[in-house]
Amino acid sequence: MKRLLIALLAIGTIAAAAPAFAGEAKLAEIIFGKSYNDGVTAIRVTGASQYDQPLPLSVKHPMASTIRQAQSTVSGSPQLMRAISDRRIALHNVIEVVTALNGGHVIYYR
Repeated sequence: MKRLLIALLAIGTIAAAAPAFAGEAKLAEIIFGKSYNDGVTAIRVTGASQYDQPLPLSVKHPMASTIRQAQSTVSGSPQLMRAISDRRIALHNVIEVVTALNGGHVIYYR
């Protein structure tokens, strides 16, 4: 397991440091996920994710007003609209938007 982790880290370092060929870029995207570099982190909330990671109560049990406010925040920001469209997230699936101290955003969605 330790060797596999070291190998995966090495692949990620190589993929990030050198210009990648089409096949290498696809492999890195499969292993590490797509990197958007837009300052937005999208977290999908499912029934199982409540046990996988700690979620705020406002995300676990969202109120209708919180959802409406989050969706209006996203629809009012071109950057956030572009971020959810790039990730193929429908606006009606957005549950909450949190702004980080560094100016980035965390979008919780279904």
